Amino acid sequence: MTTTQTLQAGRIRKAPVRRTRIQDDMVADYLGMIVNPGDRTVQIGASELGAVCLRRGARHDIVAPVQAIDALTADCERRGVATDKLRGSLVARSQDGERAIDVAIFGPDTGFPAMAANWRHVAGRLKEGGFLVLLGADHGATARLADALEEDEAFELQDCIGGDAAIFRKRSAFADERAVQRLASVGNPARSPRGIHGKGIGGVFNRLFGRRVSTLHRGGTA
Repeated sequence: MTTTQTLQAGRIRKAPVRRTRIQDDMVADYLGMIVNPGDRTVQIGASELGAVCLRRGARHDIVAPVQAIDALTADCERRGVATDKLRGSLVARSQDGERAIDVAIFGPDTGFPAMAANWRHVAGRLKEGGFLVLLGADHGATARLADALEEDEAFELQDCIGGDAAIFRKRSAFADERAVQRLASVGNPARSPRGIHGKGIGGVFNRLFGRRVSTLHRGGTA
């Protein structure tokens, strides 16, 4: 959403483009800390957060319907972000010899079967130490994926932002067969996902801001 401010003599100054929810700006700030120039970043599903990766100088892939790809391109234009390093497609793909993925973002609006298929592709190519950002991890398909990751020793819950965005970090090699079994279990329609509901915050935010962030996250005072 673009806001404006009226100045003296009737001049209008465009203020920074902000996102609809303050939580999304918090995740954007987080991405600004973990994405570095030259990184390879991937997003599955619609999200404006790809603009952050591109602004940081990453080569960014978006796997989503054409409308979502066009929406990200338009958002980049509004924010003055170059799109020469943006690649869009309907399915996750990689080329031989391509750099490992540094950061992956999964949006909440992708159905679980498609999310699971894309996750298997991304997980094996995410570098050890790489970040996975799950948006809307408190409900729906993303919550199911979060449940599977919490049971996978190859991934560690690093941070929780705004109560519904979960940050996982890959700490060891991905075992595809084991992952398939976990995905099948959490994908059972008869099973209600637990998801991530504002669980403990640590990692990058904790290192930058110390105990104050953890205290506020638990509902305390700083």
